[in-house]
Amino acid sequence: MHCVGIQLEKHCSRARSKALSAWEKRTDISTAINVATKKKIPKLVQELKVKLDGLPQVSHTAVLKRKEEHLASKVLKSDLHKLANRRFGRAQEVSTERVIAVMSLWAKHEESVAMEEVKALGEAVQEVELSVQSADVDAALDIHSFANRF
Repeated sequence: MHCVGIQLEKHCSRARSKALSAWEKRTDISTAINVATKKKIPKLVQELKVKLDGLPQVSHTAVLKRKEEHLASKVLKSDLHKLANRRFGRAQEVSTERVIAVMSLWAKHEESVAMEEVKALGEAVQEVELSVQSADVDAALDIHSFANRF
């Protein structure tokens, strides 16, 4: 969107520049014709009139209109830039919310897996406790204490 504003502003700037340049050339040639007429140089007057006829017809009003269009395009470019920034900000917020949602789902999944592992460990400990008799533990302790004496 911002690029559209830039291109529009460039286009209007070029149009304004062309119109102003053409108007200045016409004004300069008209002034030269007036000077040549006062100095009574008819050949130069004829050459300048031919040159003036070859230039595009541009009035001062057209130049002012191009200036207004250029200024309006600058305002439009600024508005488009602000709009693009707001849209980008909203897109950032939405993407941040989505990332948070994904992280939350991942954390819940990890918590669920961890709870299942704790449950499985608890069941394994119960199985070990049921399979090991206290006499087996006492015998293991006796053997261990006997081995430490030597």
